[in-house]
Amino acid sequence: MRRCIKNRKAGKRYYLNMKGKYKILWAILVLFVIFSVYFLDSGKTVNHDKGAVSAGLTQVETTEGNVTRTSYVDGEGKITYAIDRHYATLVRTKDTEGRLLEERYLDENGEPTDCWGYFGISYKHRGKTDILTYLDAEGNPMKTGSGYAVIVRSFDDLWHAVDDMYYDTDMNAVMCTGGYYGLHRIYDKEGRTTGIIYLDMNGLPTVNLSGFAQEKRILDEENRIAQKFYYDIKGKAVRLQAGQAGEAYTYDEYNRIIQVTFLNQDGEPAATKDGYVILKKTYYRDGNEKTNMYFDASGNPVALNKGQYGIQRVGEISLYLNKNGQVKLCIDNLLNAYPVMVVIVGIVLCILFCLIPQKLRIAGLLFYVLFIFYETLMFREIGDVRANLVLFSYADTFLTSWKIRVDVLNNVWLFIPFGTGLYAIFGKKKVWLTALALSGAIESIQYFTGLGIAELDDLFGNTLGGVLGVAAGVAIFYVMDKWRNMSKERTSDSV
Repeated sequence: MRRCIKNRKAGKRYYLNMKGKYKILWAILVLFVIFSVYFLDSGKTVNHDKGAVSAGLTQVETTEGNVTRTSYVDGEGKITYAIDRHYATLVRTKDTEGRLLEERYLDENGEPTDCWGYFGISYKHRGKTDILTYLDAEGNPMKTGSGYAVIVRSFDDLWHAVDDMYYDTDMNAVMCTGGYYGLHRIYDKEGRTTGIIYLDMNGLPTVNLSGFAQEKRILDEENRIAQKFYYDIKGKAVRLQAGQAGEAYTYDEYNRIIQVTFLNQDGEPAATKDGYVILKKTYYRDGNEKTNMYFDASGNPVALNKGQYGIQRVGEISLYLNKNGQVKLCIDNLLNAYPVMVVIVGIVLCILFCLIPQKLRIAGLLFYVLFIFYETLMFREIGDVRANLVLFSYADTFLTSWKIRVDVLNNVWLFIPFGTGLYAIFGKKKVWLTALALSGAIESIQYFTGLGIAELDDLFGNTLGGVLGVAAGVAIFYVMDKWRNMSKERTSDSV
């Protein structure tokens, strides 16, 4: 009992004697841990199979003046939310000429509801130009997940929608997430869209982030895209980063793509750089993708870099699947399903780096560097988009998207133990520059190989992780030194 009281008094004395700069340092680290745990654990779980689908409901339309309400109702006539449409009632307002002015989406209680990332669209008609503005729950202009808030759409003499140009809420030209400022549609004699040309802010053809400037389409009898091929500005066929020059699509009865077959320039099935030819998709009842599975030309399952034969999306979480389409038992799925584990593992590793002998620190750090390369490169599929050079590009979606929060914080926590390990070995605070150099090397590899996306946000997050890791090392060693000194004092007092 006396010993416990003595230890408590020693701890209190230690805290009171701690220098001010170390109190601030510990406060920053603790606040960041709390911040991380809160935002990693605040993801919204969605049951994509719960609820009624539009095919099982009846549409009832009522008109009052220039406003038409189209509602989904169940067998008892009750307005019901259709999970595949993402609304229960569509409210449309038209002008005296019958042109659409606004559409809003409501839930079963008549409240505004998020329909694929926005709550409504307003339309302004200016001759052969329409201005489409996406609306939030209060009816104000809002930025969509595609990066723009307004589309200015122009029409030709046959009233085909020819050009779309993208703008923000202040009507400044803005690049969408695909890396272009607008698009131009090409029509055949039947008025079907058979091609797309991507445009820069001046309305001229440009290469998008996926590496092509034009997309040519072959349509089926139901006007769906059966095949599409990719070309540069001059019309020369190009291959995307994954290796395909085109794609062929198979649809289900709901017009959802259930199979993608990757093609070469001659339109023949061809393996991507990851080794698969066919991608098969399944869906939840609300229309969101459920699983992707990879196969060769003969229909045999193909494993990617981490041994996964596919992925399953659960809410905003992606889990790796085995050959039978079942969730794999692996560390990546544990971290994906329970993101807070990243914080716990990071803290444990930081403490271990400070406690173990010097030789083990060096070996442990080398192993951890290999782990960083494994996490950032080895498991990545080869993608079409190569770079995102906009710093803080996720700032406006950090609070609204749990997946974005997880990605951002994981980038920071991945490098925190690395920074602590460096400080534990070299004892210098400027070793955080090594985190900057390592992150820069990884982003460069991603850019030149297409293994992931080279992003300035990742570079910043990794470097911040290195800085926090060094700070954690300084704080942990300070505590260890203080406790050693206090232990010596207690030993001297007892003698």
